Amino acid sequence: MFSTQKKYLKFGSVLFLFFSIYMLGYHVPKNNFSQEVAFFSIGCFGLWMFMKYDFPNSFLIGLLLRLILIVSVPILSDEYIRFLWDGYLTGDAINPFHFKPIELSSLADHSEIANILYSDLENKNKLTKSPPLNQWIFYFSSLTQSKTGGIILLRIILIGFEIGTYLVLKKILTRYKIDIKKLSLYWLNPLVIIELTGNLYTEGVFIFFLLIALLNLSQMQDLKGGVLLSLAFCTKIMAIIFVPLLLLKGGKYRWKKLLIGFLPISILAFLPFLIGSNTSELWHNIIAPVNKNTFNSISFDFINTMEIHLFKTEKNHLIEYILFIILAIITTLISWQFRHRNRKVIFTGLTLISSVCILFSPDVYPSLIIIPLTLSLFSNLSYPLIWSGLVFLSYSWFDQNLPIELKKTIIIIEYLLIFTIVLINRKKTFRV
Repeated sequence: MFSTQKKYLKFGSVLFLFFSIYMLGYHVPKNNFSQEVAFFSIGCFGLWMFMKYDFPNSFLIGLLLRLILIVSVPILSDEYIRFLWDGYLTGDAINPFHFKPIELSSLADHSEIANILYSDLENKNKLTKSPPLNQWIFYFSSLTQSKTGGIILLRIILIGFEIGTYLVLKKILTRYKIDIKKLSLYWLNPLVIIELTGNLYTEGVFIFFLLIALLNLSQMQDLKGGVLLSLAFCTKIMAIIFVPLLLLKGGKYRWKKLLIGFLPISILAFLPFLIGSNTSELWHNIIAPVNKNTFNSISFDFINTMEIHLFKTEKNHLIEYILFIILAIITTLISWQFRHRNRKVIFTGLTLISSVCILFSPDVYPSLIIIPLTLSLFSNLSYPLIWSGLVFLSYSWFDQNLPIELKKTIIIIEYLLIFTIVLINRKKTFRV
C-alpha cells in the first residue's frame, strides 16, 4: 500500500511541475502577476514533493520539462529579440558592439527577418551588453533566418549547456561526497527551467563554464581552469569578481598558470568586437552601475532616493560609484577570509561574493539568482534556494493593474525575507 501511495505522490509531483512549466511557458502573460505567482508556486510545491519522497529518474524528468518548451515563444521576457538581432548583425558582418539598433533602421527595409526583429525590439537606442561568447551563440541561432527557427535553435543550444551543467554538478557533488539529491534543486527548479530554457537567458552557459573551471582548478589543472574561467568571463563579465578569491586560494605557486590561461583568451575574445567601438559607452552599458531604470534592486532604489534628497537630481552618479567601491571592498574581504579554507568551503565564499554582486546590481533579474543557487549546492547555505523561490515576486513590476506602492512593498518584503534567512545562515557560513 505504501508503495502505491508513493507512486501516486511521484506522479502528482511530476504533474505539478509539468503543469507549472507548461502554463508559464505558453499561457501566462507577463502582466498578470497573480497567475505568475500561482503557477510558479505550483511548480515549487511539485519540487518540494519530489525532494521529500526521493523519486528516481530526475534527469529524464528535468529534460522533458525543458523539451516541452522547445517551440514556445518567451512571454515573460523579450530579451531573446535582442539576442537574435545581435546574431543577425554578426551574420551580416556588422559588429553588434558598434551600433545601436536605431542607427541600423535601414536594415529593416532590405531583410524580412531584420524587419521582424527590429519591429519587436523594445529598446532601440541602446548598445548590446552581451559579451563575445554569447554573440557567437546568437550568431549560430540566427542562421535559420527565421524568428521561430532562431528561438528553437537557441533553446537547443542552451539545453545542451544545461545538460553539461547537470553532468558537472553531479561530478562535483560526488567528488566532495555531498548528497546527490541536491542536484534536483537545480535540475528540477521551476526558476531554472523557466528562466534558462523558457526565457532563453544565457546564465546557464556562464554557470557551465564556471563550474567546469572550478572543477579543474580543484584538480590542480590551473592552466586549463584559467582558460575555462575566461570562457565564463566571455559569457558574463560577472566572472571577474571570482578571480581575487581563486588567485588567493591558488597561492604564489599557482596564480601565474591561472592568469596565463585566463588573460590571453579573454583579450582575444573581446578584441575583435571592441576594435572601433565606443569603449567608454560600452563600459557604462556593460559594467558601470549607471542605469537609472532599475529592476528589483533595493540598493539602487535606495541610492536613487538618496541622490534626489542630497543632490536634488538623479543625474549625479557619485553615490553609485561609492557603492561600486563598497562592492569591491566587500568582495576583497570575503576573498581574503576564504583564501586558506579547504576546496569545498570555497564554494561558500563564491556564493557570498555572487550574492553581494547581485544585490549591488542595478537590475536584479530572476535569472541572476540561479548563479548563487547553483554554487550554494556545495555549501550549507539555504538562502539562495529561498531566494530562487521569492525572486518571482519581482514580476509584480510588470503588472500595470497593481499600484506602484504595492509593487515596492512586495519587493521590500522579498528582501526582508531573504535577509532574515541570511542571518539564520550566518552560523552555517564557515561550516564544512
